[in-house]
Amino acid sequence: MGRLRIAVVQMESKLGREPANLRRAERYVRQAAGDGADLVCLPEAFLTSGNILEVADVAVPIPGDATDQLCRVAAELGVHIVAGLLERGEDAAYYSTSVLIDRTGELRGTYRRVHRHELESRYLAGGTEYPTFDLDIGRVGLMQGYDVNFPEVSREYLRRGVDVLVCSALVPDMFTYLVDMRLPVRAVDGECVLAFASGVGNNLYAGFGYMGRSQILADPLFLESERFDFEDGDERMVLLAEGEGVGIVEIDIDRMRRYRDKATLRNDSRPGTYWRPVADAVTATGPATAALQT
Repeated sequence: MGRLRIAVVQMESKLGREPANLRRAERYVRQAAGDGADLVCLPEAFLTSGNILEVADVAVPIPGDATDQLCRVAAELGVHIVAGLLERGEDAAYYSTSVLIDRTGELRGTYRRVHRHELESRYLAGGTEYPTFDLDIGRVGLMQGYDVNFPEVSREYLRRGVDVLVCSALVPDMFTYLVDMRLPVRAVDGECVLAFASGVGNNLYAGFGYMGRSQILADPLFLESERFDFEDGDERMVLLAEGEGVGIVEIDIDRMRRYRDKATLRNDSRPGTYWRPVADAVTATGPATAALQT
């Protein structure tokens, strides 16, 4: 397995310009592959931008034309690709979905974002699974931008032993500080490399921009052991602050696994004590009912 080169793509996806967005994404994948990337990560909803108000018009099937093109590019370049799409499901529901395509051009699987904020939940259904994929570069898990708010996602992937957790994101810029604060913690929670591939640009209909700040992070104690050059309090191996671009870092996955075996908190966790019913708990819809308290 050895060394792995991970690339995060930061790009602007324009509303109503799906063919151009796909071409732009392909150019960045080719650029990353030319720089030796093994795994290339694209943002959430890269094909359409975050056009959830018109999701019924812009969502695409998976597999479909967009994933077919990504499969062809992956096979040609010999790279693994993760990308976020607005999906039209076979159940007639719509999802924000990440796809994983391996270096042979096979669509290995999907992750449908589990967590949605209140507005999104009017338009998007939520997934229920946290899939992992065993590739020649290690075990990969998938999440998306809003999931960063929930430590349970990273902890679930810790239980499943992922080496790399890819977060495709399209986050409004008013949440930049919050996401920046939470990302290093999620890397620690998951005891893995976290690749955050984020969109940029403006949503003219909604009146806000997207945060960008694509980054690749890892447990700071692992970075210390690797003598990786970073400033305390900013444990980012890659950071793309503004504009479009590609960031790449090389990780020795075997060394990370050996470090994790020595330093893991997994063996000291007590999952049987977590998420027990609480008599005075407050649920998303109000105080817990008697049924929830039993």
